[in-house]
Amino acid sequence: MAQTKRPTIRDVAAAAGVSKSLVSLVFSSEEGVSPDRRERVLAAAKKLGFTPNPWARSLAIGAGNFMAIVVVDLHNPLFTEIADEARKALLERGHQTFMTAASITEVNGKKVLEKSTVQTLIDLKPRGILVVGDLPDKGFLKSVPETVPIIFATTIPKGLPRAIVLRIDEDEGMKLIVDHLVSLGHKRICYIGSDDGEVATARIQGFRKAMIAKKLKPLEQFGDRTEEAGYAAAKLALQGKSKPTALVCFNDIVALGAQEAIEAFQASGGHQVALTGFDNTYISALNRISLTTVEQEKKAIAMKAAEILSDEDIWRKSEGKHVLLLPRLEVRNSTIGVKP
Repeated sequence: MAQTKRPTIRDVAAAAGVSKSLVSLVFSSEEGVSPDRRERVLAAAKKLGFTPNPWARSLAIGAGNFMAIVVVDLHNPLFTEIADEARKALLERGHQTFMTAASITEVNGKKVLEKSTVQTLIDLKPRGILVVGDLPDKGFLKSVPETVPIIFATTIPKGLPRAIVLRIDEDEGMKLIVDHLVSLGHKRICYIGSDDGEVATARIQGFRKAMIAKKLKPLEQFGDRTEEAGYAAAKLALQGKSKPTALVCFNDIVALGAQEAIEAFQASGGHQVALTGFDNTYISALNRISLTTVEQEKKAIAMKAAEILSDEDIWRKSEGKHVLLLPRLEVRNSTIGVKP
C-alpha cells in the first residue's frame, strides 16, 4: 500500500494562491499578513492536513522554538523522573521539548561520550538545553551560542563555567542520613559506592564531615554505581574487620545490590544491618525494598529548570551559578536500630 505524501508548504501556497514565503510568515508570526490572506492560508492548510514541521524550520532559519532535554542515563530512574517532570513543566509554560539520551560507553575503563546523537539535537538550534546527569565530555557544548542557556541538573559539571547547576546540598543530605543512623544507636557506619566524579566526591566528603562531627570514624568501601557493584562492595564491607552495622549507599541503585548482600549476610548468621540510599527514586518506595533515602527534590529541580529556561532575565542572572536545594530524608523500614 502506497504511503500518502505529507503535504508541504509549497502545496499550501499553491492551494491558497499565495507565495511560499507568505505561508511561512503565517505560521511563524502574528503580524505582517492581512486577515483575508491569513484565513485563505489556514483554510488551505486545514483542507490539506498540513502542519508545520518545527525541526525543519529550525534548520531553515537557524533557530528553534523548542527546549532540548538530554538524559545521560535512561537506566537511572532519578534522571528519567527529573526529565519527565521538566518536560511537563516546560509544556505548561508553552514550550515544545525534544528529548534524547546520551550514549556513553566504557573504553579501557574510561567513560566515553558518543557525541553524534547529542550533536544532532544541538544542530536543531534549541532555545535552551537541560542536561540531566553528568556528561563525561562537555567540550562540545562550548560551541552552543551564548544566547542559549545551558542547565545541568543533579551534577557538578567542570569545564563549562557558564552552565547553571541545579542540585541538592550533598553535605546536608549526608548529614541527615548520619544523624538518623546515630540516633538509632549506630556507630560503625560504612559508605558504599562510587568515588568517581564530582557528585561522588561531594557525597563522600559530606559523609566524612557528618561522621567526624559525631566523633565517629568514617568507614568506606568503594565500587561503581551499579547494583552489581553495590552487592560486591557491601559483601566486602560486611566480611571485613570493621563489621559495620549500617551501610550508606551512593544512590538507590547501589543500595539494591547492598540489600541483597545484607540478606545473604544475615541468612548466614550475621547481625542486623541498617541500609540507606540516595535519590528517593520510585524503586525505593516499593514494599519489598522500603528504603530509607534522601529525596533529591526532583519536582523542585524540574520546576526551577523550566522557570530559568523560560525567562531570559532569570537565566542571565543565574549563569555560572550553583542553585542548591535543601534535601529531606524519607525514612522507611530499611533503617533499624542497633540491637543491645
